[in-house]
Amino acid sequence: MEPRISNRVDACSRAVPDAAVCTHLSLQWEVDFASQSISGRAEWTVRLGTAGASCVVLDTKSLEISSVTLCGVAAEYSLGDAHDAFGQALTVQLTAEARATPEPKLVIAYKTTPRSSALQWLPKELTAGQSYPYLFTQCEAIHARALLPCQDTPSAKFSYDAAVTVPAWATALMSAIGKGSKRKGGESEGTSTFYFEQKVVIPAYLLCLAVGHLQSREVGPRTSVWSEPSVVDAAAYEFAEADDFIVAAERITGQEYVWGRYDILCLPPSFPFGGMENPCLTFVTPTLLAGDRSLANVVAHEVAHSWTGNLITNHTWEHFWLNEGWTVWLERKIKASMAGAKAGGPPDMTYYDFDAISGWKHLADDVALIGNDHPFTSLSPPLRDEDPDDAFSSVPYEKGFNLLNYLTSVVGGHDVFESFAKAYIARFKYTTLTTADFKDFFCEWCAGKGIDAAAVDWEAWLTGTGMPPVTPHFNNVHGERCVSLADLWLAGATDGRAASDVAGWSSPHYISFLEHLLTRLGEDQALVQKLPLEVVKLMDELYGFTPTKNAEIRLRWQRLCIMLRLDFIVPHVVDFLKEQGRMKFVRPLYRDLFAWQSQSKVATATFLDREANYHPICAKMLKQDLKLA
Repeated sequence: MEPRISNRVDACSRAVPDAAVCTHLSLQWEVDFASQSISGRAEWTVRLGTAGASCVVLDTKSLEISSVTLCGVAAEYSLGDAHDAFGQALTVQLTAEARATPEPKLVIAYKTTPRSSALQWLPKELTAGQSYPYLFTQCEAIHARALLPCQDTPSAKFSYDAAVTVPAWATALMSAIGKGSKRKGGESEGTSTFYFEQKVVIPAYLLCLAVGHLQSREVGPRTSVWSEPSVVDAAAYEFAEADDFIVAAERITGQEYVWGRYDILCLPPSFPFGGMENPCLTFVTPTLLAGDRSLANVVAHEVAHSWTGNLITNHTWEHFWLNEGWTVWLERKIKASMAGAKAGGPPDMTYYDFDAISGWKHLADDVALIGNDHPFTSLSPPLRDEDPDDAFSSVPYEKGFNLLNYLTSVVGGHDVFESFAKAYIARFKYTTLTTADFKDFFCEWCAGKGIDAAAVDWEAWLTGTGMPPVTPHFNNVHGERCVSLADLWLAGATDGRAASDVAGWSSPHYISFLEHLLTRLGEDQALVQKLPLEVVKLMDELYGFTPTKNAEIRLRWQRLCIMLRLDFIVPHVVDFLKEQGRMKFVRPLYRDLFAWQSQSKVATATFLDREANYHPICAKMLKQDLKLA
């Protein structure tokens, strides 16, 4: 076990930061929507580590390098063989002058290409306002190398500053603190240059840029919400509790929020993902805009990353669970704290348990899909020639969380484990660590507290495949009510049903109710007769499913109605498919509609009509789902 969990070599990067590490970045960028390219220069401050280092090695992918200088002099450099996922190594030879300089400057002039996997260029048709184009980046896991030459490994953290020139109509945002802007020329032909500074060191995957027609609303002492003008007010209302999440996280971790700002950017409707925890600027999907803040708790996960993932980072992608398992744990602690505070009491851990039960179900589904014996179901999977994106699933999130929850019982409960969490964050903040570092620190901490942790089967937890070796026991007080109500409907017990059935329910309760119905109907088709049209209409009238703006509820309700082959839902499904392009929602709905023989043509026609409005990645996957490719 030890070699894998202690591995510090990143096989997903060609960089060699132990020999020469890039510690500070100064960027000068010009964004050109016409050519869909970013051109400029990246100036790296290099710190030489190993005595006698002969070169600096960086990662690149789909970049056009025009010049490289070292200490102000043209440098000898070469590009290695291309790899589909990992790109090409950029090797710069160190001169005698550079080796004698304490922190030599490496300057690379370059240009991105339309092939960059880090950049998503959206035509105006894919934005909410449909008046201006839009650009956003996505660098996790190993796409930063397609944005700039860098040491694209989590172990190489750096600070940065940037000057980004964009069209005059646009606003640029980055994962950094804004330092103002300067305008040159007029509105139509002029440009604006935006300046940024990030003093806290970050790994390359947390570097981000967004450029669009944007406005902001201040919603807290350190939080503004950004989006397009037609969306910004709704987004500001939805995410107004972000600072409360931060305060809760500060209390739980014992560590102040170090990033200065926590701004949120609500991206265009075509954004196909859920969110991204870029420091100072969380990216979120507009499908969180339910109108009643019922999905705003999703931001709690991204807030939690400010400590677990951003402040403390996995050393390589083989230790990714240290980012996500810890973040799920902190997210659920934040939610419990918020629920308790609203009730005027201590944290309500029944909500922690309720989320954990749902997470366990998602973990079981993914393990079944991936394969119980597949190495990607290990907490510390071997990544040698694999793209880390291919290993992403709920495993690092939920199996990692369940390890931490199990260790909670080992140390004696939530209060004691929070003490460990505080010590862990204090010890590793601003650094990166391996799974072995975590294990060793936990064992040392327990020994210092007189806690017996000898029974922990580290081998099974960290390198074993499949489900966790210990099955948890969570309080399902919230879920039991949801399941019981669903079973009443399936039993035909409609007498006495009323809107009060769901009094006090939050989004997770409705989701649990609908998921139970979907699961039971999938297991036993004979139950379909228990939910004829008139019964479903009654359920809809009482619980308000069809008109809800909550995207998570809409997805499950519409899938349920499609499963029951109820025609009335089809126009609502089509409207939902036209409104947004988040793959979590559109792919299952298109697949379900396409599988319904009488509605198959509706699914195909809807896609062909709206194809240009979907993100290219999403459109590609939908073509496969609809047998068009």
